[in-house]
Amino acid sequence: MDGLSPCALPLQYNVPCIAPTGNVYNLTEVNGINITQINGDVYPAGLWLASNLTSTAQCTIDLCSLKYASLDYVPNAGSNFLFAIIFAFFLLTQLVFWVWRRTHSFSFAVSCGLILEVLGYLARVIMKNNMFSSTPFLIQIICLTIAPVFFTAGLYLTLSRVIMHYGPHNSRLTPKTYTITFMCSDFIALVLQSAGGGIADQGTLSPSARNGGVHLMVAGLSFQVLSILIFIGLCAKFFWRVKKERQQTGRAGSRDAASRHYKLFIFAFTLATFFILVRSLFRVAELAHGFGGKLANDQVTFMILEGGMMILASGLLTAFPPGQFMSREEWKNSGWGYKKNAGENTSTTSLEKPWSDTTPESERVHTVPM
Repeated sequence: MDGLSPCALPLQYNVPCIAPTGNVYNLTEVNGINITQINGDVYPAGLWLASNLTSTAQCTIDLCSLKYASLDYVPNAGSNFLFAIIFAFFLLTQLVFWVWRRTHSFSFAVSCGLILEVLGYLARVIMKNNMFSSTPFLIQIICLTIAPVFFTAGLYLTLSRVIMHYGPHNSRLTPKTYTITFMCSDFIALVLQSAGGGIADQGTLSPSARNGGVHLMVAGLSFQVLSILIFIGLCAKFFWRVKKERQQTGRAGSRDAASRHYKLFIFAFTLATFFILVRSLFRVAELAHGFGGKLANDQVTFMILEGGMMILASGLLTAFPPGQFMSREEWKNSGWGYKKNAGENTSTTSLEKPWSDTTPESERVHTVPM
């Protein structure tokens, strides 16, 4: 160590120096890794690697540039933890409604989505001190990417029951066709996004293979957007026909509790679908340029258009669940399926006005228990 000078700021490129502890440091440029702190002293940003670091596996947030982390920013632990708490609260509320109203299909789907949201944001909290570990990043990217698939599944399943409740004659598709078609589209989107996320974060794969994973995720998200747009169009047509029928039967201006619940449910249903659509469009744009793109590394935009949109959507589905608009028996009797007995006559009563033998056929709603 004879002839070496004490380390002083700014450190000089490729010039060894002696640190206060007596260790010798020789800063050398190696693929853009940056030392930001040694012995408590913060150094200016630069592309450096200390001679005692041999790989990025040894990196910490204080030693290496975020260029080698999964994200170009450190997730804000406070805001991500707050989001996790909000989704956890919605989850507990959904579980209460599940037990109370027995809306099994809807509650199961939405609860799965909320669980994934909680896990995703907790993983982002963990990332704050594990920026160079792929595990928390992989958990958050997969959980937050596929969670909305379960919310849309809940919407699809609910619409089929609403159609049975208000009359299949108002719908272009049968409830069974709605459910099978859109659940299959959800499954395809789920598989593409999950597989793409797993491939994209495999550090052992070539860059081209990892880009292929990102492209799979974008394909899954794009397919989800297309499905939602078609769903919105069919929903709009159905609800318009229901409204028109209610006007013709003199029930459009009804102010009773059932009518208010119906309007609130349709309002929440519509807005929740819109918020999920906005979020999905954002994720398509975000991942179109890969994980290294500018939009994928903008924390504020992510928290607003990913987290914010999903909080609004799940909040609406929690505050105005279908269990408030249908009783247990009405939900049960509005499922689609095949009659166990060909001679069985099954029906559900209208939410607002039960029908009798003198009720016109056009106002009757026939269903088959699930």
